Amino acid sequence: DGMEFHQLREYRMGDSLRQIDWRATSRLQKLISKDYQQERDQNIIFMLDSGRRMRTKDGELSHFDQALNAMLLVASIALRQGDAVGLKVFGGKEQFLPPRKGPSSISAMLNQIYDLHPTNRASDLVGAAERLVQQFKKRSLIVIVSNVRVEDQTELKTAVSLLKRYHLVMLANLKEQVLQDVLTDEVYQFEDALKFSQTISYLQQRDKL
Repeated sequence: DGMEFHQLREYRMGDSLRQIDWRATSRLQKLISKDYQQERDQNIIFMLDSGRRMRTKDGELSHFDQALNAMLLVASIALRQGDAVGLKVFGGKEQFLPPRKGPSSISAMLNQIYDLHPTNRASDLVGAAERLVQQFKKRSLIVIVSNVRVEDQTELKTAVSLLKRYHLVMLANLKEQVLQDVLTDEVYQFEDALKFSQTISYLQQRDKL
């Protein structure tokens, strides 16, 4: 679950019964809980989609550029915390960079992706997941960075199920700004109201992914 034991402390209201250390409680004659913190020194692998949907532009930047910038920022933070960071690119020419620690990891990542651009090909998330679990089985946090839509639900569930055999999985899902703009547009006619309602419904379904 990404958490590790940190220390023993006195029981606090709201602590789960599962947190109670019964041996320490018996010895000290008062309720003692186990305290947990976010696991350190973990492996983090970003699964970066470079398929055709990532060509979508919001303003000056494509979804791919936005994802790349966000990924590098999160990677640098993780490295400073002592985690190891790796990269799996899919949706075009697949690339894999195993997790590694230290400042050199960002340089290695940049060398891997400096000339990378989104392609015109459809992304195969399931295929990429299958290959990743063959390439790296050591328990890691897998962060899928993509533009996943409601119609991709079956593919997403299959890919996540494959990855969860060995890893923790998180989805960083990009959304088109045009959908958000619909929610702030003025509603003058029935067609506007219908468009607004359909967009709300679509985004709610997408948030469930």
